[in-house]
Amino acid sequence: MSSEKWNTLLSNTNRLTTPAMQKEILSTEECELFLDLIAKSTQQFTKEKKPYNGLKVFTKGVQDVSQNEPFIENPPQDNESLKEWSMRSFKGEPFGFIMNFLENYNNTIVEEMAKKVAPLIAELGYPFAGLSMLYFMGDYGYTPFGVHRGSAGEDGVLFHLGPATKTFYIWETEEYNRLTNHATSYKNAEEILHAATAYILEPGDAISFPDDMYHVANTEEFSVSLVLDYRRASQGKVKELIINELLQVNPENDTLLNHIPPSELLQTLNFQNESEQAVKRLMSRLKSNGGFMKPSILSYSNLDLQGTYQLKKPFSLELLPLKEQQSTVFARGHEIIIENSKELLDFINLINTGAPINLATLNIGLQPETLGFDLFQFLMKVDETEILRRI
Repeated sequence: MSSEKWNTLLSNTNRLTTPAMQKEILSTEECELFLDLIAKSTQQFTKEKKPYNGLKVFTKGVQDVSQNEPFIENPPQDNESLKEWSMRSFKGEPFGFIMNFLENYNNTIVEEMAKKVAPLIAELGYPFAGLSMLYFMGDYGYTPFGVHRGSAGEDGVLFHLGPATKTFYIWETEEYNRLTNHATSYKNAEEILHAATAYILEPGDAISFPDDMYHVANTEEFSVSLVLDYRRASQGKVKELIINELLQVNPENDTLLNHIPPSELLQTLNFQNESEQAVKRLMSRLKSNGGFMKPSILSYSNLDLQGTYQLKKPFSLELLPLKEQQSTVFARGHEIIIENSKELLDFINLINTGAPINLATLNIGLQPETLGFDLFQFLMKVDETEILRRI
């Protein structure tokens, strides 16, 4: 996904504030990769057997909760395509399938999307509520819940993965309101298609549209679309995120307050300084994870003492001072507390350059409180976040 095509999309959409389509933003190989990663994310969703948060299944044009449990018990199998699974599950009957929060279930799909959207982030910056992904799948015709608009603050970029085409319709808000008497959603899409702008999406194409524009898609043949939400969020949501970080800025300073005038309370609590630190924490968390708010899924470190490792781009290790002798390192959204030392700080800077790290050259021993041992321990914690790759 080239910077040139992102720049074209950003220009044509006036920085995601008006709708536009970009042809061939994904290659055939990239479409196939994302289809495979969506299948793996779907498998993991079923393995966790959590409540059906973010899952919607539609049959006969309406949401069908009776399909939830069969899906959990019979997900896509290894090496089974989404189309093959859907034929097995729905026996050729039309269906619609929506799953939100793919970043919760697979680290690799986050890695691949973070690489693809790095040019977008470089131009627009990190959205305060982070990036998120969902997908639509099926041959359901018009979107089952009708003409609608997105959640406030979520500007969507829809990547159509195919294999068939999808037709996307977008209305100017004033015209939609005139035709539907300000309906929040409108099921009879065909009645008002004459007033919409139609975009025909082929596999690899993308379309972007702001959150306040009404739209509907028509998917007559089986296809999959992956949506990236750039979540600006409301002031209330951003305050909530900052407050959560604020509680972590100086947690040990929790002594009882003396009786003081209310006018002195904010100064006593050091709100201004600690709020600024909270914002830095929030942005460091996002930067370390390519813009995604959800931290990566932790795994056991399996470092080879003879191996060579490298930082996965566009991720980074984000460093923030914590105390006089400590700092916080953010890696894929996770916090690692370190004791400050010139050698360790230099090591973090080296990793961030993308330079290969050959473990055999670290002179790692089994004796604690030695430099090689300390570097290896730190690297193990970092490796658990899946921010490194072996080369």
